[in-house]
Formats: sequence, C-alpha cells, structure tokens
Amino acid sequence: MAAVALRRQLVDYVAVFQRRHGMPPQGYIAAHGSERYRKLELEMTQEILREHRKGCVIVGLGWLASRQQQVLLEEFTSRHPVLYIRRDRSDLQQLIATSQDRFERMWEAGNSFFESCSNFDFYNVTEGSVGEARSTLPTYLKLKDTERTFVRFLHRIWGREHRARFSADPFSASYTYALQVPMACLEGQLESYEELENGSDAINLKVELSGFHGRRPSESMARAVAILRRHSRALVIVDISPPSAPDISSYRKLLGMALRTMPDAITCSMSHGNDLAQEVVAAKGYIKVIATYHQDYPLVGNEKLPQLFALRHKTQSIGFDAIRITGESTAAGDVLPGIPLPHSLAKDALIPAIAYNTGLFGRTSVCLNPTLSPVVLESMRSTGVTLREAEMAVSACFLRRRKRFGIFGQQLSHTLSPAMHNAAYAACGLPFTYDTTERQTLSDIREILDDESYGGVAVSLPYKAEVLHYLDEISPEALDINAVNTVVLHQECQPNGVCKTIRKGYNTDYLGIKDCIYKHLSPANAVRDGSTALIIGAGGMAHAAIYACYQLGVRHICVYNRTLSNALRLVDYYREWAKSENKVPLGLTILSSADDPWPAHLRQPTIIVACIPGQGFDIESSSAFRIPDQWLQSKTGGVFVEVAYDPLETRLIKSMRQHVSRGWIIVDGLSVLVEQGIAQYELFTTRPAPVHVMRHAIQQSIRERAL
Repeated sequence: MAAVALRRQLVDYVAVFQRRHGMPPQGYIAAHGSERYRKLELEMTQEILREHRKGCVIVGLGWLASRQQQVLLEEFTSRHPVLYIRRDRSDLQQLIATSQDRFERMWEAGNSFFESCSNFDFYNVTEGSVGEARSTLPTYLKLKDTERTFVRFLHRIWGREHRARFSADPFSASYTYALQVPMACLEGQLESYEELENGSDAINLKVELSGFHGRRPSESMARAVAILRRHSRALVIVDISPPSAPDISSYRKLLGMALRTMPDAITCSMSHGNDLAQEVVAAKGYIKVIATYHQDYPLVGNEKLPQLFALRHKTQSIGFDAIRITGESTAAGDVLPGIPLPHSLAKDALIPAIAYNTGLFGRTSVCLNPTLSPVVLESMRSTGVTLREAEMAVSACFLRRRKRFGIFGQQLSHTLSPAMHNAAYAACGLPFTYDTTERQTLSDIREILDDESYGGVAVSLPYKAEVLHYLDEISPEALDINAVNTVVLHQECQPNGVCKTIRKGYNTDYLGIKDCIYKHLSPANAVRDGSTALIIGAGGMAHAAIYACYQLGVRHICVYNRTLSNALRLVDYYREWAKSENKVPLGLTILSSADDPWPAHLRQPTIIVACIPGQGFDIESSSAFRIPDQWLQSKTGGVFVEVAYDPLETRLIKSMRQHVSRGWIIVDGLSVLVEQGIAQYELFTTRPAPVHVMRHAIQQSIRERAL
C-alpha cells in the first residue's frame, strides 16, 4: 500500500533473502541455525539500507532483533521515516504456536526492539481485535479502511494530507467544537463508532497517565489514535493531562509517544518549564502543539490580563500554535466576561487562544482576542454540553443567523436531498432549512439568488451547465467540468460599507463519484499507470465522472453513449481541456456500439460509472442496454458505480449482479447522493457533516417510500 500510494520501489527483505539463498529466513534458520543466519541478516540489512536510501519502501527487517541490526536501524531513523506497524497481540498469538510465557517474552522483546529503532507508530486495527467490533462488511471494504487510514498516516508524515472536508479549520476564527473522548472509552468497544463522525470539528482524546489498564502506553496511544482515524474524518488532538511535579518523566515519554502517532495536534502543559515545551515544539514536525495553562482560581475580571498576555507572548516565542488557558470555578458567579483588549496588544499577530473556567459550575469560554485570534476549541460532552446545545446557544445569541437552502430544478418529486439535509441541520442545532423549488425555466433561479434569506442552492438537471452564467465566481473544479450543482451565497462588504451578495458555484457531483470509487475499489485494483475506466452516458454526470477518474489518477478512459454525437462532444471537450490546461495526457476512446470489442491497446476496465439519468427524465433509461461481457473481463473485477437512484435497483445494477462473484463491487446511486451531499452540506454551513445522521435519514426515507 505504501509503495503504490507513494509511487516508490518496494524492497521486501524476505523476498530479497529468498532470491539470494533459495529459502525464506525461517527456513534458513531451521537448516543452518540462528548464529549463521544472524551474520547474513546483518550483512543484508547493511546492503539494503546502503543501496536503497531514496525512492523506496523497505519492509521486513528485524527478524532476530539483534543488537547490531538495532544500531543500523537507529542510525537510519535519524535521517529517514521508519514506521513500526503494530498489530493486536491476540492476532499474533494465534499465528505463533508457543507457550503463553514464551509468547509474552517474545512480545515484550519485539516491542522494545521496534520502538527503539523507529520514529513513527501505526496501529493496524484488525477485524475482531479488542475495541474493534465484528463487522458484516465484505473483506475488501475492511482492507480498504486499512488502506485509507494508512495512506492518510503516510501523507501526514510529509505534511501533505489533503483536507477531507470543506468545513472550518479548528484553528480558524470560526466557532468550532471538539468531541471529548477519554481513552478508557476506546479500551473496550464503543457502542457505535459511527457517532464519532457527528459534526464536531475535532476529537479531543483525553489521556491520563494512569489510564492504560495493563497495556503498554505506546501501544494504547497508537491504537486509540488509529481507531479515531479509522472511524472519523475529524482532526485528532491528543490531550495528555499534566502530572504532578514528581512524574514529569512519564509525562515527557507520553508526549513523545503521542508525536509518533501523527495526530493533528497535541497539548503540552506550560507548568513544567520551558525546556520540556521547547523539546516538544522542536520535535513536532507538521503536528500542531497547543500550550496549556491552568490556575486554581477562576478567570474572572481583568486583573490578570497582563499576566495572561505575557504568557501568550511566551508561548508564541517558543513556537506553539495555540494556547489554552483555564481557571477553576468555585461559585455560580464565576462567569468569564468579554476581555477588552488594550489598543497596543490588538495590533499584535498573536497565536490563537481560548480561555474558560472549569469545575463544578461548568464551562464558560471566551476568546482572548476576538479580532485576531479564533476560538479554537469549545467543549462537548465533558460538561454535559452537546454540539447541538452549543450551536443552539450560539444561534440564541444571534451569532449565527437563520438561513434557507434548497434544490432547484425540474421533476424534483423523487429527490431525497431535503430529508438528508434537514436531518443534519436538526441534529447539529443549526437554524437552517432545506426545501425544493421546481421550475421549468432556469431564469426563475434569480428569485433564490437575490433572496438574502438564502445561504445557497443545489442545482439539479437540466440546469447544471447553464447556471454558470448567473454566478459571480466559479470554483476551478466546476470550471474544469463546465457544470455547477452547488451555489453558495455569502455577503461581502465593500470598502464603502455596501454589502454585496457573492454567488459562487461548485461541483460536488464529481466528489460523490470520486469518493464512491475510492472507497469501494479494492486494493488489488488500486489505480496505477495502466488503469482504465469506462463511462456510460455523455451528460452532466458523465462530465463529472471523467473528472473524478482523472483526479484519482486514471489516464485511460472509454466512453459509451447511445447517441454517438453526444459522446464525441464529451470526448472533444476533455481532449481540449487537457491540452489547453497543460494537464497530464488523457487518453479518451469512444465505444460506438455495444458490439465493439474492448480496445486491444487498453487494459480491461476496473472502474465503470453509469451516468444515465433515472426514469424521471426518460432520456436513455428506457434503453435495455447491458454492459457487454467483452468489457467485463478484468481478472480482479472492479467497482461499478450507478449515479441514478430512481429506481434504486436500475437495469444496469440488476445486470451487474451476476458479475459480483468475479470481483465486481456494486455501488448504488444513494451512496453517490450521500457522498456529494456531505460536501454540499459543508460548503453550505462551513461545518463538518454529521455523516451517520445523513446516511440514516436517506435509509429512513427509502423505507418510508417502500411502505
């Protein structure tokens, strides 16, 4: 997975050893003894590390965990990322036939060896391991989850992780929320992991020095972060509770362990001196570090303001990314008022700060610099306050205005978008509504675009291309696709004080298709240089599908459409686009008939996207077209994505079911609807989408329609 994702050469120690000596390491040890093998192992390790210092992924070192090899790897770690991929001990014990005592000794020795000669920890959460529920998902999807979280981990090492959401950065000036998750909750099995994706901006993993319940702290830390990564797109913040003064050594070790797991941020207490703080900041890499400071009396009044600002300047000079200041509340009147800023300090570009009281009387928070510094984290659940309650309080204070959203197009009686969006707004306490506007002419959309009560509108068929002429700005992706399905309306104040409504168009259709392909394409069919896709149809969704495949790295695409002239128009558009934009060459081939053989110069497709509108539009849905067998000869199968969901079981889905046993994965139109809806929700609200709420709303709507 690493070699494919990073496009590097794979160097497998075991494979190299077997080619050279005609047997694997365990066979050599059995035949010649461990001492002779140990000498060969050291020589081969030296050779591999010397000859493959760049552009490679090296795996499989450390069979006998010798001291000489440990020294080699420790030296290599000083200049290269070296990952220790952990696995649940119960999984390993099933593979090793030995006594319990011997296994425990092997386990401890192995952990000590690999921890000492690596600088990153990835915990491979496997099916059935403690803390991971038994799943009914097919095997390819379980492996896909592993691939997704592992590749995300790899990219974080180099600081090039792509933002998975359109919502606000928790370190921005928006109101943002963190879900508090004690590590103890992850030691067992959560009732529902899907609730981790509940609309919060970040997950605050609370770690106590005494909260490891018999596990190695390094193992527990890596495992907890991996579980959160696996089940949520939210930023992960490791929040280690600072110890009493005598236990600073354990605190320092935990901070180091947290950095190895590559969370988005960690906290570091300022109560234990500058040396520790500087040490953590120096080692943070692309991880954000939040300084924390707690006092045993309330943050009330302004008498401590100079001290707090001095502390803030100090943390900025050390290199922290934010600071969290807390005080202990002792009475119901300990409410932190707004803190006025001295004029001189208001000009300083200080790091983000948040201050609040904790304790018996809950938490009241305020930004220390409401002009220049954001509210970084608001609490959630730790004091019994849910995200929904917090958002309702923000709205009650008129800090978030009511907005209307909706979908505009023709024949909208079948749409499930209102149910999905309204359920999400309600779950997160947002003062928004979503409705439908069915019109036969596009010009009627001006009623919405000029209405200040609207925050945005989804654009449905057949207006996705024409609506571009009504917009002030268009995202680069929507320009490339030449279609907009999401328009965001926001007020922009001019220098003369006059506010103007800006209408900006986006395309989330391609995101829905792209995510459905990526999430369901088995690792065996991971996109490579020769990967080929087949697009059926030539309308607006076909435009989005080609763009989605291109963004995934597919450079060979075939198009089939019943009306040949439309297919030619689509292919000509993207050929000209690739040429004019100086893009990586895009090979486009038209299949003019279902009787055509698959082009001999192309690999069989492993990605097929059907972009024929549902029966409500009566364009090509009446066609009895079936994908010919000669186009379905991929030895590893592939993924078939249907964008229509009316009806849910389309003719093409029915015909593809007979190919499931050959490795073909079927993704229905509802999955595409939800994935694009997630992006649309986040563009409209600038808030993370409560994914599980949206999925459940769609499922409930389908059940109600079936009654």
